[in-house]
Amino acid sequence: MKRPAILLVNPWIHDFAAYDLWARPLGLLVLATSLRKAGWEPWFLDCLDPDHPEMPRVKVRKHFHGRFSKTVIPKPPAFTGIRRTYSRYGVDPEIIRSDLSSVPRPRAILVTSLMTYWYQGVQETIQLLREVFPDTPLLLGGIYASLLPKHAGEHCAAVEILAGPGERVLFQALYRLTGVGSARGPGAAPLEFEPALDLMRCVKFLPLITSRGCPFRCAYCASQMLFADFVQRNPQEVVHEIESRALRYGVRDIALYDDAFLVNAQKHALPILKAVSQAAPGMRWHTPNGLHAAAITPEVASAMKMAGFETIRIGLESCSDQFHARTGGKTNLDAFYSAVKNLKDAGFAGHQIGVYLLVGLPGQTRSQIEDDVDRVLAVGALPKLAEYSPIPGTRMWPEALAAARYSIDSEPLFQNCTLLPAAAAGVDGVFLRELRRRISANFEVPALAVAQ
Repeated sequence: MKRPAILLVNPWIHDFAAYDLWARPLGLLVLATSLRKAGWEPWFLDCLDPDHPEMPRVKVRKHFHGRFSKTVIPKPPAFTGIRRTYSRYGVDPEIIRSDLSSVPRPRAILVTSLMTYWYQGVQETIQLLREVFPDTPLLLGGIYASLLPKHAGEHCAAVEILAGPGERVLFQALYRLTGVGSARGPGAAPLEFEPALDLMRCVKFLPLITSRGCPFRCAYCASQMLFADFVQRNPQEVVHEIESRALRYGVRDIALYDDAFLVNAQKHALPILKAVSQAAPGMRWHTPNGLHAAAITPEVASAMKMAGFETIRIGLESCSDQFHARTGGKTNLDAFYSAVKNLKDAGFAGHQIGVYLLVGLPGQTRSQIEDDVDRVLAVGALPKLAEYSPIPGTRMWPEALAAARYSIDSEPLFQNCTLLPAAAAGVDGVFLRELRRRISANFEVPALAVAQ
């Protein structure tokens, strides 16, 4: 019997800037695997597709980093006074429309979403889908839909808003809207982790997730709101996925999407790293989501080196122990110093050890940011400035509301980190650009690499 078709869509981004930093719609592709097991035939449309044959090639840096294709578009009225160009990032709409003509009429459409302040890209995507498939039930999930379900329901023409982890609500909603499947959904089936990479046009690296959720409850982070539990995979399953897919697609790079890969390292990360170093030697690991400093012991650092870690990111956020005690206590300065020493003792160079520092936090001064940068530079690691975006529902949200220069509670566009919406006076784009130039000069790396 012919399987019912379902179209999975990764929408456009509307923003001042957007970078392709190991960005793949992993959650959507994992849902595709679950849908296949439940009897659906998933089709995939990526409005951001960096490998679309009808789009001009964008310049990429080492390991496939680069910019998405973009088209300058009018700024939303909310941004009238901001003197920066605004763009749609991704594939040209007429090309996407043409691609949709080759998709069999789906029984349902599932659109994902990321940043809350990217919702207008979701709106445009849904509008086009409605023009092509006007009578098809359309469901919206992902981060924006989970954090701001009421706003999404009011501003995006979706039949259903799926808040929270997709599997827990998707199958019941599909049954209710289409009659396909079961009212009970997947039942007690285990969580899916492996993405349907075959749906992608080109697989240049392996997007990998070995756990979901995070045991920490940091005041500025939405992880616990998006997935309340912390679940780790069987290490043997992870190793098999890496080994088989590296062989199938002929790739060497792994982008690790975990929020807490090194937690419970003795039973999780270490068995994975030790097995991969033997079963799939020559792999290169990259950690865009960041690693917990307190978990990088000498044994862990050595295992990371043996497994082929190349791009390390540590989620430090601040060098202030007071900050960490107030926001969740996931690390402290001594643990960070130990982590850097352990990584260097294992053979990593300073430029490989990127350290995320949050900037633009409520009440954070220029001198505090400069002190954080100086402390990271002093130990020979590479500061990576990450602009703070206020996230609705987090414990830091009330502080951001009190400090914000914009109406971040009524208009998600103002939650855009580019605006530094909750930053103190003097913490602005000019200050951060100068700081990034100083970091770049210290490490003799391109300014773009430091900005990312």
